[in-house]
Amino acid sequence: MCAAAKKITKIVCMGDSITEGFGLGDDPAVYYPTALSEYLGDFYTVFNKGVTCSCVITNSIDNETMGLPYVRQPRYKEALELKGDIYIIMLGTNDASDGYDPNTGKKDPLGNMIKYKDLFAPCYQTIIDDVKKASPNAVIFLVTPIPIMNCIWPKHQERYLAKLLPIIRRLAKDNNAYFIDLHREFLLMPQAQLEAMYQPDGLHPNMIGAQVIASIIAGYVKVKNKK
Repeated sequence: MCAAAKKITKIVCMGDSITEGFGLGDDPAVYYPTALSEYLGDFYTVFNKGVTCSCVITNSIDNETMGLPYVRQPRYKEALELKGDIYIIMLGTNDASDGYDPNTGKKDPLGNMIKYKDLFAPCYQTIIDDVKKASPNAVIFLVTPIPIMNCIWPKHQERYLAKLLPIIRRLAKDNNAYFIDLHREFLLMPQAQLEAMYQPDGLHPNMIGAQVIASIIAGYVKVKNKK
């Protein structure tokens, strides 16, 4: 008698440029979601629905949209329509920005996301609610962004990201979601090793960093699926 075929677990990665693979070239094989698929094996299918520059906060000033809200991007709708078994959400890097433009010496009001950090939790909750509605039985992982190093774009600041990290942790607890503190995992590494995982911009992971992200997340997914 033939054994029943094992179910393929569908994983949907939602996020910004770190998920999409900014700066890693045109080969998706080196992006973290693809690497995640390799780590997990044949019984998982991983979809990359990251959008470069996207943020959690949805806000307008004088009818002009601030930043690039993830919820308004086509890939966001696509992610929900996939009705995944697992959703991995890693957002917040672009919300840790004050919009400072070194060319003008001023902060762009439409880019000063951290000024509206009080909107971060309710806007993130909307994403979680949308996922739950689209796929009620899905397992949700909330992942903190990797640290912001000496970024060439001074609007991005680690001190701003530090204000958002506890919010992500709390949202995971409040929504019975799994929490992955990727930020802490990176900071536990020796400084030289940490720096070697970033592109020259000090914001995005290089190929090594993308592999490490995938490896860490894969470990959490495997542990969950053994329960």
